[in-house]
Amino acid sequence: MNRLRVCYSEAYAPGDSPLFSRLAILADDLRQWPAIDLHAPRPIDDRALRGLHDDTYLDHFLAGEEPLASSQGIPWSPGVRDAVLAMLGGQLDAVAHALTTGIAMNLARGFHHAVRARGSGFCAINGLALVAHRLPEKRIFVIDCDEHGGNGTEEFTMQLPNLFAASIFGTRFGCHGSERSLAYPVDVRRDGFLPYHRALDDIEQRVVDIAPDVILYQAGVDCHQDDPKGRAGLSTQNLIERDRRVFELARRRQCPIVFVVAGGYQNPSTLARLNANTVRAALAVFGAAASASDPPPAAISSGRE
Repeated sequence: MNRLRVCYSEAYAPGDSPLFSRLAILADDLRQWPAIDLHAPRPIDDRALRGLHDDTYLDHFLAGEEPLASSQGIPWSPGVRDAVLAMLGGQLDAVAHALTTGIAMNLARGFHHAVRARGSGFCAINGLALVAHRLPEKRIFVIDCDEHGGNGTEEFTMQLPNLFAASIFGTRFGCHGSERSLAYPVDVRRDGFLPYHRALDDIEQRVVDIAPDVILYQAGVDCHQDDPKGRAGLSTQNLIERDRRVFELARRRQCPIVFVVAGGYQNPSTLARLNANTVRAALAVFGAAASASDPPPAAISSGRE
């Protein structure tokens, strides 16, 4: 990999929704990185969502009909709807690119809590299950390292036979585990980081057994020790180690990987710095060409270590 494709457009960060602002901050930063190819994808055609979520929910979300339109917990607006459609287009674009090059990023948040009948947990449409829905001939494996368990994705594993998932979380959020959805609750403050490593070891064995065609990585940073919603208690250095291990797993198993920034509730600039560390880990593991003007390889710290 000479350059990492990062899918992002201005539609991803509507001005009327503060939860999306850190995406624009990170995109502005990444534009200065020579190893990054910032790519503006086309929004998804809403017809591609049919059969994934209930038609009633889709109709209400697309038209702004309440209460379903805002069931994800973010007040509906045309900008929020367009941001979701843009990010979903970026998700499919990133997967197509990763299938050719081995890795891509979608600079998106808010996928894994959406269930078939409604949005949930700031997630309107499940962009992880979408990949399995649109690529039924491919085995899709989700590695979800958000603070909150991927309950929506877990539900979709019961409906999409080519979708598999594993969540490592501090907050269960209705994620209990099933035949095709592994669940690993962790508390790094109490138990240290070793259980997290063991969970990743177990997940790698599952990847070996399933031999997926694509890994989707939810690189949430709301599990950071300073996040107001975080219980897992990972330090900045723990997050860096987590990212490195997931990317090394994908490269070692020669499985294409797409990653998204997922959750985070600290101030937008802090979140953008933590997300930038994930990008650095991807570049380091997948060997993007470096130059003298690249950002320094040392991770940018945020809060306590």
